[in-house]
Amino acid sequence: MPSPTEWDVQAATGEPRAIIRVRNLQTTLGASAALDAWSRSGRAQPAVLSAEAVLVKPFAEAAVTDRVAGDTVHYGVLSKSLLASISKWSSLDTHGIMDFCSLQDVLRGLWRDLTGQQVADGLSTPAQAVTKAVPLTAEVVRRLTVTVLLPKASLVGEGASLTTTGLLAPQGGGEAIATHILRLHRLRVPTLVGVHAHERTAKQAVVMDVALDRYSGPRDIYTMLESFVVKLVGASSFETLEALGTHVARSILREFRPYGTLPGESLPEWYVHVALEKPIAVPFAEAPVVEVRMAAEHL
Repeated sequence: MPSPTEWDVQAATGEPRAIIRVRNLQTTLGASAALDAWSRSGRAQPAVLSAEAVLVKPFAEAAVTDRVAGDTVHYGVLSKSLLASISKWSSLDTHGIMDFCSLQDVLRGLWRDLTGQQVADGLSTPAQAVTKAVPLTAEVVRRLTVTVLLPKASLVGEGASLTTTGLLAPQGGGEAIATHILRLHRLRVPTLVGVHAHERTAKQAVVMDVALDRYSGPRDIYTMLESFVVKLVGASSFETLEALGTHVARSILREFRPYGTLPGESLPEWYVHVALEKPIAVPFAEAPVVEVRMAAEHL
């Protein structure tokens, strides 16, 4: 059975009644984790953290008492907890070994520090040997979404990010669904695209967001994915964004192999999401946008 997608997690959550968010908390990711835009390790870089906690029920007590009660999440505590967790990656010998870790390791560490749970293989489960209280519990929080954006980890876009979203496993044990989403933000690539005669005479910029839902892997691949997409789109000459978006999604599933060739006819489990914009196509609109979502079963 395939791992859950972001939409599966949202559907399982149900309609949110109360949400606490921290958006775009700026910090630094230390030298022991995540590649930079040139695929180099061992270099600190800016990071932007965001978190969203969907609560189990409305914060009735907090609303009535006008105090930070036990039925809500204090956004100040959430912010400090995010910063404290990310600070662990400040040097290569943080963990007592001279080793380098991926962005997914950072997200797993954030999830554990915030919830006392571990997320892997499409599931969130209680972690072992958690000795201190955590700021978010399944008694209060139904779903948690945490994103780490690296704004300088792209050569032609606005950064790469990894998001972990999932339900919290019930108190006392059990498991709940969760997933990772790798995103490239607003890649700007010149390409030949358009149905009109004048659009066939020169390349124009297409702005793209590319996401791999159900992402999992042992090392960072966002620089390889960016290189693959930029080369693919730059060499294309489609007339429509619909055809270009489908081509990009299909090519990622069929040809992008960051960990080597898969055996037999196996295809990645990713659910690929491609959003394309043509900024100058409609003079008095910011941009027309076409989006494509595709998995192996859609090929």
